[in-house]
Amino acid sequence: MAQKPGTMAQMRNGTSGGDKRQYETEVIILNQCRKIFIQRDYSKGLDVQFEAEYPARLTEKVPRDVWENTIVRINRIFADAEAITPQTIFETVLGCFTCYASYAITKSTYRRKLDELQEFLNRENREIYHHVGFHIRNPMERGLRVLEISLLSRQGETPRDDVDSPGGAIRTI
Repeated sequence: MAQKPGTMAQMRNGTSGGDKRQYETEVIILNQCRKIFIQRDYSKGLDVQFEAEYPARLTEKVPRDVWENTIVRINRIFADAEAITPQTIFETVLGCFTCYASYAITKSTYRRKLDELQEFLNRENREIYHHVGFHIRNPMERGLRVLEISLLSRQGETPRDDVDSPGGAIRTI
């Protein structure tokens, strides 16, 4: 089930999904959370891919290899979606001949890959990132410009980091 931009993520606290006990559900508004932005990587042209550099904010919460697997998989899904194959050529030609009515009947390869990306992100968030206080948004929600990671903060917590500035005072980032 895909979330719409600006909707709320829900986290469940409890044991396995098969347990019949009631779960405590927290509603966290993603638009009010601090964000980490992973920029597009244009080093290989205009193909959609994101920088694989390990964000410092994930240190001690998400292992480096888990992050690398996530970002490599996201980049691979986009590479597969944009690949020119006989199937994609056929889909394009068929779409032109049918005035794109064929897309009402069947999904294009690109659309199927975007659905795969959404399922992958939902699974990664549910199994890994929500447990450590992060939520990765689908890059389509940001126009493929950035990969957005929200730092989940609970009601009553301030979504900020206090750090020491060179002058000795504390500043908010």
